[in-house]
Amino acid sequence: MNFHQLEIFRAVVERRSFTDAAFDLRRTQPAVSLQVKALERKFGLPLFERSDGKLRLTQAGEALYRCAISILHSKDEAQRAISELAAATKGKLILGANTTGGMYLLPRIVRVFIEAQPGTEIIFQIESTEWLYQQILQSAVDMALVGGPTEDRRFGVEPVCVDQVVLIASPSHPFTRAAKITLGELKGQPLILPAQGSRTRRLVERKLKEAGANPRVAMQLSGTEAVKKAVEANLGVAFVSQFAVERECSLGALKIIPVQRFRLTRHMELVYRKQKYFSPVARRFQEFIHLYAHDHLVPPNKARFKPLG
Repeated sequence: MNFHQLEIFRAVVERRSFTDAAFDLRRTQPAVSLQVKALERKFGLPLFERSDGKLRLTQAGEALYRCAISILHSKDEAQRAISELAAATKGKLILGANTTGGMYLLPRIVRVFIEAQPGTEIIFQIESTEWLYQQILQSAVDMALVGGPTEDRRFGVEPVCVDQVVLIASPSHPFTRAAKITLGELKGQPLILPAQGSRTRRLVERKLKEAGANPRVAMQLSGTEAVKKAVEANLGVAFVSQFAVERECSLGALKIIPVQRFRLTRHMELVYRKQKYFSPVARRFQEFIHLYAHDHLVPPNKARFKPLG
């Protein structure tokens, strides 16, 4: 027994005629009769009987018809669900992000994506980049948006946008009275840093050391939001992602301070495990995030990306 036979059987029942069913199905009447006889041999009972020239179901035929309707409806539902997945109108996607990606970039990207794909369920987790790497390798996270560089060859890596790490200060800080400051002026300044383990912190410390600048570490705080609040209170200056301070700078609560001959940039990267199978919705999101970045975020120096897989 197969779906093809059940569809023929249903047509015969509903048309009460082998000839009419064959016409609807665009098949010959002998071909339709052959499939019904195959079902009768399968079950060992007749499915139809003729009385007064009319075709009627036997008890076995009635039982099979009820089951056939249910089976064929389930088949249709399965086909629709798979078609929707193929069109990326439905599906589930598990995303990860570090602090910058998860708090300041991914929510806005996901919001627009869901507006375009309302049947999509997206879950995302904000964790450290190292934790996300492990989750990706275990297939617990489909892909993650993190600050680069990711050098592990087990991962596929696609540049999404450039993130500039900027120096921020309170509007009442003396630095705001100058168009730019020098690295020399930064020496001895109280510097507020995120906690140990932060990739942003490692980037800042390495670049400052290379440049010969040694600010005084005044505070170590957990998370970018805490760092920003301390700077707003004029407890020191800090280096943070430009994306993290867009709102505060537009409101005048913080100021970005340009530093002569000193520029900190990194790529925000879409990272995933190589050779992983991606659902249609994952592939659609991978394409979408690059289009969104091109239109709304700093372009990744014309970096090209390759499809997943």
